[in-house]
Amino acid sequence: MRSVLLSKALSSGKVFVRTGRNVTGQVHLKFRNPEVKDKIISAFPLKDQMKEESYLNLSASYSADQLKNSNLEDMIVSRMLELKSA
Repeated sequence: MRSVLLSKALSSGKVFVRTGRNVTGQVHLKFRNPEVKDKIISAFPLKDQMKEESYLNLSASYSADQLKNSNLEDMIVSRMLELKSA
């Protein structure tokens, strides 16, 4: 795993993400398991940049294994998604 922050978030069960600051459209989170449906994450309004509510809790909907087997890490590294640091 290239992202230490993501590894810590997965182990703690608190994976909060939102679209990157330069992303204006939607982001498609894809899973490698065909039984898990892909997730579309919409861009948050810039006025909510400082609000905690702009983050989406992925760990509430997906297990750590499901998130590991997705393109989540690639999207965080490419800055399409921001991970909330604890």
